[in-house]
Amino acid sequence: MSDIAEFAGVQRPVVTTWRRRHRDFPAMVGGDESRPLFPPDEVAAWMLSTGRIDRERAEQELSLFLLTGLAAGYDGPDVVAAVTSLLCLRFLAGESDSLSEGTVDPVAAVRALARRLDPDDHVLLAEICSIPQTASWLVRQVDELVEASWTCQAAFERVMSARHRFEAGRLSASGVAPALVRLIAELSGAVERARRRGPVLVADPAAGPGDLLVAVSGLLGPENRPAIAAADTDLALARLLRRRLLVHGVEERDLDVRVGAELPDGPAAPDAIVTQIPYQPGEVRDADAVFTIIDDVAVRLSAGRFGVVLGPASILAGDLPPYSAQERARADLLASDMVEAVIRLPGGLVPFRPGYETALWVLTQARASRWSGRVLLADVSGRELTHQVISDLVEDVATWRRDGYLPGAHTRVLCQQVAVRDLIDPPRSLMISGRPTSRRERADDAARRVTLVTQRGADLDRIGANATANRGHVPIELLAAVDPQLPGSVRPKTEAISALVKAKRLTLHKGTRLKAEHITSSGHHVVLGTDEVLGIRRAGERRVDRQVFARAYPNAQLTQPGDILFTTVLRPGAIVDQRGYSIAEFPVRILRIPAAESEQFTCRVLAALLFADGSGSRAEGAVRASRAIEDQRVILLPPDQVRALDRLLTRIDDRRDLARKELDVIDELQDAAIGGLIDGTLTLIPSEITGQDD
Repeated sequence: MSDIAEFAGVQRPVVTTWRRRHRDFPAMVGGDESRPLFPPDEVAAWMLSTGRIDRERAEQELSLFLLTGLAAGYDGPDVVAAVTSLLCLRFLAGESDSLSEGTVDPVAAVRALARRLDPDDHVLLAEICSIPQTASWLVRQVDELVEASWTCQAAFERVMSARHRFEAGRLSASGVAPALVRLIAELSGAVERARRRGPVLVADPAAGPGDLLVAVSGLLGPENRPAIAAADTDLALARLLRRRLLVHGVEERDLDVRVGAELPDGPAAPDAIVTQIPYQPGEVRDADAVFTIIDDVAVRLSAGRFGVVLGPASILAGDLPPYSAQERARADLLASDMVEAVIRLPGGLVPFRPGYETALWVLTQARASRWSGRVLLADVSGRELTHQVISDLVEDVATWRRDGYLPGAHTRVLCQQVAVRDLIDPPRSLMISGRPTSRRERADDAARRVTLVTQRGADLDRIGANATANRGHVPIELLAAVDPQLPGSVRPKTEAISALVKAKRLTLHKGTRLKAEHITSSGHHVVLGTDEVLGIRRAGERRVDRQVFARAYPNAQLTQPGDILFTTVLRPGAIVDQRGYSIAEFPVRILRIPAAESEQFTCRVLAALLFADGSGSRAEGAVRASRAIEDQRVILLPPDQVRALDRLLTRIDDRRDLARKELDVIDELQDAAIGGLIDGTLTLIPSEITGQDD
């Protein structure tokens, strides 16, 4: 079921809902109720027929899901080794030639082909010969995967991206998020060096399955394939790396992958080194070993060549015991003018170990540089590693002191230049707070903050002076006490939302599932999700471009003015979208009042009554709300009372808006004052000087 969720691009509980609600959902064909198994073809057909996936995605992904499902019953020693060897074999034989077509015994055929193409067993012969005679299905399935993926390279990368589904722990353990892989590749400087000097040599002393090397090769493109020097202590991973790079078009003569912990020594120095320090649990993490690895990388770099090292943030950027051997080792590296940048990264970028906090060191030889004695620091641990953040980090580093750039001509966005002596004497962590600024920017910021503080102070004075006049009367006289025990007094009639919808007195609409990459801070359509409905986030902070929405969500609808947007996730809540033309983000749903029901409901009245009885919340530990929205009941007031209640709620909203504006001014004033004190653009004047005590 987790595979089905990944196939459809939804959360795992959604599949459970499909299975429960839709009688035509494919029946399980294996496993048990704790882990049921389903026929992939039928699942794909069902999702296609119900519009939950498109045909292109179904064709591309189905073969991979079939392969991973069948691989669970593979009786050979290593299914990933077998699959990647078959992919490499087909690539070397010619991508257009099927491995299984026209042969009665596919296993015997691929063994013979492997002996011919890899007679010395450098790459794949042993893995191909280990495929059991009974596994002809595996050869056929790999052929289907290549056909669905168009190329062997694309098929290979889809297997690597799905390595967790093959239960390949060794491969998954070293995997990092694609965004981080891209950041490391772009920081390596390989593209710039290839542009200036032609073919480059890229190295990785702890290559694993080669994610970083493949990313650099991908950036260089087919016209600038690099030479590769790599090492890994695991023989199986080293052989997999050779296969992967061959499939990516690296010539065998340009490929030197050793088994061990040392890079091969050759006549040419690496133009770029990208590597990940092997993970160690925090309890036994050896800082000296980490700095030894970094030093080994640094000594291989000359001016104009760069290295990027991924490792534990606690050692690379955190506090070390003062004047300890570890602290001195880090200080020596910083003082050697080999460290260009230190970047503290957000958590969760090593999926196999989501609690592992990481950082990057960018290395180069800068002893002769006029910017020696300085280092760039960046802390993006509180940000998502989006395309924009990656672009800003790369530009900050590349335009600082690399050839072809004038550092003063570029404004740094995320990185801050710091003198090395300020980091090592006395020693402190390699982390910064706030955005980097130049002297001119600090002066401009100070002027802007002083202006802002002055304006907001005047705003508060104006609000206070006009408070009585602006705070309109709330007509509480519209409310009168009623003794429910008196004869003739009755409670208003209630009706379930489902009954009102069935009678077409209200309409109920689903929200739209939005992809995270489509949501930005600018755009035409405001996104109203759970956070906005519950007041956790201010409406308008998230938006989607009009053209993106129309292209990516052709069947979705926008809100209309006066729609009630509600949710029961986290807690029940409802708001009125007065302007309309917004996007209700799933799981938020929409209640709409037809024009014919304007006497019975107004948007303010319905939103206020929806969860007013305290229902709709969920008990602690419960998976869902105690009452579905369709079962929620609202009172039906006489038209004259509806008009009176709407008038009361309108005045309450006016007073609430006025109070919120004052709170916003107060919050902005506080943020400006505290921010200015933190970054040094403002200071405090003692009351003895100002002559004011309040």
